[in-house]
Amino acid sequence: MSIITAFLVVLNFVVTLTYFHKDEPREFLFYPYQLRRGKGIRGWLYAHFSHGGWAHFLFNMIALYSFGQGLEMVSPTALIVTYVVSGLAADAAVMLMRSNDPHYACLGASGSISGVVLTTIVFFPGLPINLLLIPIDIPGALFAVLYIGLSFYLMRVTPHGISHEAHLGGAIAGLISGAIMAPLGLSPLLDYFIGFLR
Repeated sequence: MSIITAFLVVLNFVVTLTYFHKDEPREFLFYPYQLRRGKGIRGWLYAHFSHGGWAHFLFNMIALYSFGQGLEMVSPTALIVTYVVSGLAADAAVMLMRSNDPHYACLGASGSISGVVLTTIVFFPGLPINLLLIPIDIPGALFAVLYIGLSFYLMRVTPHGISHEAHLGGAIAGLISGAIMAPLGLSPLLDYFIGFLR
């Protein structure tokens, strides 16, 4: 495993494990209502690395392991920048949608990892992606479009539960990050997608 990817996986594991054993788990949750009022900063920071359960943690870490290594091989800096920027973009999306709800809280690295996935796809648009529930390979370019579209749809129809707005914000940030960092921008991704439709 690449060094930065390994560090991020270990960091997520340590924070998640600590969260599971804390008497006051609220310290590990992101409350957009509180953050808008200058409170809950510690929870906002920890929430980027804590997870609601082992299934949540394992799913995210499998994605981070799979895509993080590929992006790190291209550029370690690209992985770090994408992880951080996508996490912040995910937070911004949650703030935009949820900051008036005093009871809403979320946690998880999904926003950051969504960005890592999309940035990796920008660099490798033909990358075959195999989903656990669908035993066929999906080209990365097609997956990117489906993921963003589905996240937007689910954000509109499922107002509670999974933070789809965080997924969407992180994914869009990853797409933009990839467009800035990749030598040819989004051109290979768009060409691959258009070619797939023909």
